[in-house]
Amino acid sequence: MKDKGFMLVDSLLAMLIFGIIISVLMPAVMMLEQTMTESEETLEFNRRLYLEILSHEDFEAFRRSTSSYMIHDNRICSIKNEKRCAYFE
Repeated sequence: MKDKGFMLVDSLLAMLIFGIIISVLMPAVMMLEQTMTESEETLEFNRRLYLEILSHEDFEAFRRSTSSYMIHDNRICSIKNEKRCAYFE
């Protein structure tokens, strides 16, 4: 009889600890997944931009013939997503 009360408290304590671990880890995993997705999109944008620039003789030729990118003072942005930019000097 004495052990049944201990088993109940032990089970509740284990469930509480499990709940705390899950409530901390799930948002962390979701945040890591979002960060990884954004990083992959940025990397893909930079790769495409780099290859596009290399296919032209110089930057001015790239500037004149590009239709996929908007070129501002010191950055090149995607037309599809203006938040996706590459900065240059």
